[in-house]
Amino acid sequence: MKSKFSFTKFSNKSNNANKADLSSFSNDDKEALSYNSNIRYLIEASNKRAWLISFIFGLIALVAVMAVALLTPLKQSVPYVVRVDNISGMVDIISKLDDEATIIKDNEALDKYFTANYVKLREQYYWNILEQDYYNVQVFSTNRIIADYQSLYQGANSRLEKYKNSTEIEIQIISVVLTKSAGESIATIRFNEIEKNLQSGTSKTKTKVATMAYEYVKNLNTEKERILNPLGFKVNTYRIDSEIERWKNLLY
Repeated sequence: MKSKFSFTKFSNKSNNANKADLSSFSNDDKEALSYNSNIRYLIEASNKRAWLISFIFGLIALVAVMAVALLTPLKQSVPYVVRVDNISGMVDIISKLDDEATIIKDNEALDKYFTANYVKLREQYYWNILEQDYYNVQVFSTNRIIADYQSLYQGANSRLEKYKNSTEIEIQIISVVLTKSAGESIATIRFNEIEKNLQSGTSKTKTKVATMAYEYVKNLNTEKERILNPLGFKVNTYRIDSEIERWKNLLY
């Protein structure tokens, strides 16, 4: 009991001393203590908000990473072969390489593009780009057929004398069929030849069939040829038939 009384008595003295100490502070000291307490409270509150914001952004980043990881298998690149029209510069898609309906194996897509493009370059007629087409056809031809092609523009019955600048010939590719014969790559191209008279405004359409043997060569003559024909596509033989005549030849 005595020790308990002494402890209580000691505590009362301590409280009285504290009260005495606080009562001895001036108003300025009390304001300073209050200011420091407010600053400490604001710092602690700011730290709590910073941790909360960090947690929220960390959670958002985690969700974003998980979403990308889940969606990545769904993303795939689908290759296309495109064709640039020599006249208008318009680009159109020739084929979708992974389309199950038309399975493209090996270099079939490239073969179809180059063979169809060769027919267009050789058979079309546009006065403004005639010289360019004339050169490009020879770049894609072997020496054995260049002479035959050049003869189309020589003499009194040449295409130049026949059409001059009053006629245009547009080529519309219908189909391209690739086969092999005696180790050679063969392409059979059906196309519409639309001959337009620029003076009268009339036109007529013929359906024709081009048959060619082709290959890819490594050695080209000039740097200009390599730029125009980087894969070395070359036509070895070339024949044009009207569709009716071709069917007669096949039947008889």
